[in-house]
Amino acid sequence: MDQPTLAKPWWRSRAVIGALVVVLAQVASAAGVTLDSAALTDALVELISLAGAGVAIWGRVRASVPLRLR
Repeated sequence: MDQPTLAKPWWRSRAVIGALVVVLAQVASAAGVTLDSAALTDALVELISLAGAGVAIWGRVRASVPLRLR
């Protein structure tokens, strides 16, 4: 017998997030907001770098096995 599939939260859906980004971009464009693509790229790179560092630190803090350095 097949197990019922559990629904995932909406915020974990790539399709929903992608659709929200498109809608927000269209609303911003309609409101006359212009984005500097170079500044936006720089900001995203910084954000991703910060997120990566946070994930690394969180992973090490939550680790149940110590690191062996040799």
